[in-house]
Amino acid sequence: MKKHFKDLMKYNDWANQRVLITYEEHAIEDDHLLTLFSHLISAQIVWLNRIKDLPTSPFPIWEQYKLRELRTMTMESSTNWLNYMDEHQFDTFEEMIFYKNSEEKRFESTIREIVTHMVNHSTYHRGQIALALKAKNIEPPVTDFIAYRRLK
Repeated sequence: MKKHFKDLMKYNDWANQRVLITYEEHAIEDDHLLTLFSHLISAQIVWLNRIKDLPTSPFPIWEQYKLRELRTMTMESSTNWLNYMDEHQFDTFEEMIFYKNSEEKRFESTIREIVTHMVNHSTYHRGQIALALKAKNIEPPVTDFIAYRRLK
């Protein structure tokens, strides 16, 4: 199970990097596009902080960041998630995490559920980004999991 989740995190990083490269190549300054990717990265940071029982408030979930900030945040988030995967002592990822959502409502989820949600959430927003790029006549990057696996 650990190998599976680590591979998902590597895929997620690969896909995020492809989006960032596209943003950089086209000098994206569009508010909608920047906000979508900012949200995607902020959510990754918030979810890892929830798992680690760290404060989540420094990362407003819909804050818009500049491209250079997103580059740094993406690298740090990916590194932190991969380090967490390496350091995680269990193979099942079934440990229960208790946390509050952005509205301060209490929830509990397993680490497995959180990691699965976080990767799916990122994929969902990359799909929105692809549509928004196409609307601007910019070819979106291929970010499919199977495309990532074919490179291995």
